[in-house]
Amino acid sequence: MTSNLRLTGDYQAGDLAPRMKRIGLVLAVLGLGAGAAMGLTGDADAKTHFWFAYLVAFCFALTIGLGAMFFTIVGHVVNTHWNISLRRLAELTMGALPVICLFGLAMLMPFFDHEVDIWQWDSINSGGSHSAEHGSDHGGAGAQSLSDTLDHAEHVHIVEKKAAYLNRSGFIFRLLAYFLIWAWMAKFFLSKSAAQDTAGDSIDNVLRMKKVAAPMIFVFALTISFAAFDLIMSLDETWFSTIFGVYIFAASFLAANCWLVIMSKWLQARGKMTDVINTEHYHDLGKWMFAFTFFWGYIAFSQFMLIWYANIPEETHFYMNRTMGVWQGYSNLLMVGAFFFPFLALLSRHVKRSTNVLCGMAVYILFMRYLDLYWLIMPNYHRGEIIDNPFGLVEISLAIGFIGLLLFGIARNAGKQSLLPINDPLLAKCLGHKNL
Repeated sequence: MTSNLRLTGDYQAGDLAPRMKRIGLVLAVLGLGAGAAMGLTGDADAKTHFWFAYLVAFCFALTIGLGAMFFTIVGHVVNTHWNISLRRLAELTMGALPVICLFGLAMLMPFFDHEVDIWQWDSINSGGSHSAEHGSDHGGAGAQSLSDTLDHAEHVHIVEKKAAYLNRSGFIFRLLAYFLIWAWMAKFFLSKSAAQDTAGDSIDNVLRMKKVAAPMIFVFALTISFAAFDLIMSLDETWFSTIFGVYIFAASFLAANCWLVIMSKWLQARGKMTDVINTEHYHDLGKWMFAFTFFWGYIAFSQFMLIWYANIPEETHFYMNRTMGVWQGYSNLLMVGAFFFPFLALLSRHVKRSTNVLCGMAVYILFMRYLDLYWLIMPNYHRGEIIDNPFGLVEISLAIGFIGLLLFGIARNAGKQSLLPINDPLLAKCLGHKNL
């Protein structure tokens, strides 16, 4: 236990929690409000653009929270010690998931707006003609997405074969199930971890978390994979990739490690956690950033290579649409900026052990994570026929809004317990951790 461990630093959020809560709330109100004012007051095309941009921003915040959840759960499963001083920060980050998911429910609104068509399988499987009509309004979505590979009848036939899964009621039920499961997991691990702080010599809370964490790994894997299928992959109703869930998982865990670097650096700049998060911990976070940059690149290349080699029309159009017009530039930027540059930069031990440089890399990689989600989602707004870059103030406003929600969700819990799991039995070992 930690009874003989002398902790002399500042591990309470103090006035930082209400301050961050106010800042997060202001960013959320201004960002989401401005985005809605620009997007929802226009024509059908502007509304559709808004909801696609909203989905990008929502998925960006969601993946950070889910990555932090995996960081927490896997630590219990493998009984790791090096990340104990970082675990509460991860727990607080995943504790923001209920807030993020609550605003994610807004993504159900397009189903009930006849002017907006985000998941076009809904129009096809419900027997409506809205998909084709709306597609012509914003650059050829709907059946035109496969105009060079499949005719309209083939397109509709493929989507109708998926109707048992891709239907409105099933989608809504699954989305609610994902959100409720994630909210419960976040509450369980955060509450048990906080309870351990005042448990004295008892380790019942720790043992309980370890017992629950093992099966929750499987629950997490299934929910993040199927949420990726539903929220993102089904935007292109004929496309499929069996490793897409792994792709999103890799991106999520990478984003979470970057977020923890930034969060730790921000707290230490304000005198918090200075004696319990040191160069060794940053080094390990940097190693995870390097590892999952490589893993994400490996999954991305594997997906591309298999689709290119098989050359099946239902699959190839995904990459065809992302090598046309402005999307070719995004594809090149992601290949160089999201993989090669951070991979080569993080090879250096100096980069991983210099907190300022590593924090800069973390900010940069998080920006690349947003662009990756934008590249996955937004081409479905103008499938292969885009003329101008759609990125603009709506995207910026909504991204700021969801970052504000993330900060608000973290601050909401940060003032209720220590920023450090002060009574964790592995804390002393964590503080003595050294890298070779």
